Parts: sequence; structure tokens; C-alpha cells
Amino acid sequence: MRNGYRIVDGHAHIFPDGDISAKIMTSFNERFLIPFPPAGSGTVDALLDDMRNAGIDFTILANFASDRFLHENNLWTLSLARFSPNLVPLVSFSPNLLAEHSVDSLFAAYLAQGAKGIKLHPMAQSFDPGDPAILPVYSLAGQHGIPVVFHCGRVANARLNGWSDYEVLLPLIEAFPETNIVLTHMVDGSEEDLRNAARYPNVFFDTSIVISGYSHLLDSNEPSWKEDGRFVTLVREIGATRFLFGSDHPWGSARADLARFFRMPLEPDETRAILGENATRLFAIGKKNGESHEQP
Repeated sequence: MRNGYRIVDGHAHIFPDGDISAKIMTSFNERFLIPFPPAGSGTVDALLDDMRNAGIDFTILANFASDRFLHENNLWTLSLARFSPNLVPLVSFSPNLLAEHSVDSLFAAYLAQGAKGIKLHPMAQSFDPGDPAILPVYSLAGQHGIPVVFHCGRVANARLNGWSDYEVLLPLIEAFPETNIVLTHMVDGSEEDLRNAARYPNVFFDTSIVISGYSHLLDSNEPSWKEDGRFVTLVREIGATRFLFGSDHPWGSARADLARFFRMPLEPDETRAILGENATRLFAIGKKNGESHEQP
């Protein structure tokens, strides 16, 4: 809790401790030309420390990996949440993973181990999110009431391919109206695309990277917004129930982002919804898989 609000960081990444975390982050930073120093180290212990220091109750683990390590990484993420119940695990898929596993059996196995949603980063994972092999994942997510979280737009200022562009994701939003979809980074910080996406009631937006309080990121990242008024206006126009707070730890800083949110001229019910209530309902935090999910 912080300032009387339940806080859910809806977007974070962690990696195995030690040299592995440093190597992964260095490689990712070089690949995507990230121009700012990450706020954290990416280790599990560092995330848990940051949660305690910032007053964060739950963190959504939006992990993904290359095909070679994807299934192993999913199992590792699920195992972390069993030992740390304030970590909420998502799992990832790819067409190549599904060429090796039955989608139904793999989906069921992940659900049985506590998966609370799906995280896909088509640009970094290098696949077309409209590939027929992965379409059953979206359908199954809708049937089981768990959301699909798409990386949307650039990584920092880099775009390696178009697989995470809003225009590519829009047909999937339209094709799977029963599946809740979270578009990260507020649709790459595009007000036009965000307003367009908001026409679909199954679409939600996380604030990570765009509504940041981390100065190194804010000063060098093109999609980020410096004006609080832009965000407050959108919240009033679209509705606070459509937005989820997220930091993109370890590249972003949850503590700095929260400090910015608490300075904004939002109403208490708007702050409460964005910082925790929406994610709690959407990811069914505190409920066992199979129990009903409420719509934010």
C-alpha cells in the first residue's frame, strides 16, 4: 500500500540472478539502441526490494524470451510466483513453440501452474502476431478469461520490424472481441491510435514508459509524455478503468513513476483504479484460475 492505495505494477521484467541478468539486459540495450541507463538490475531480489521500498503490493511479470528458451522461461516465471505470491506470472508463446507442443495441452499446463495472462512481444520475438499457428492462443485466453498483453510500438526509439505496430494488432482486436487485450506503452504514446483503440471495449492500456517519472528515460525516449495534462485529459475522455499503471522495470522506475502519479490532478477514484484496481480485476489477482474474472 502507498498513500492508502493498493498498488499493482502491471508491467515488469526479471531475469535469472547474477551475470545472466546483466548479459541479457546489455544485449537488449544494444539491440534496441536504448539511450538511457536502466533504473534497476533486473534480478528477482532487486525487484522485490524495489516493491517493498515503493509500497507496491503486486507486480505483473511480463517476461518473454527467444524460442530457444521460451518454454523454460515460462516455467521459471511460474515457479517464482509460487514462492513469492505478490508476483503475478504471465507466460509467452510463439509459432515455433507451438510447432513443438499442442496448444491446448500447453495452455492448460500453464494455467494449472498459475499463469494469469499471456505476454507477447512480436517485434522482439520476431513473429507475425497474425500467424495462424498462434491464433488459438487468443481464443483460449478469451475462453478462460485471461488477458493477452501485447508490446505495442517501438522499444525506446527503435523499430526493428512492424510486428508490434498498432495497425498489425488491430485486426486481432477486432477478430477476438471476447479476449481482453492490453496494449503496452499506451499504444506507443500515440493519442490518435489510443483513441482509435479505445473504441473497442476489450482493449486496455498500460502506462509504462510513456507516463514515466524516471528522468533519464523521460528526457531521451521519444514516445514518453512530459505533460501530465495530456494524460489527465485522456483519462477523463476515455475513462480511468481502461488504464493500468506499469513501470517496465528494470528499464523504468516504479518509485519515480508513482511519485509522478501522486502529483497529478487525478480524482482519488481515478488514481485508485489506475494504480491497482483495474489490474487486480483484469488479472484476477487473489483468485484461483477458473474463478470468474471481473471486467474493470
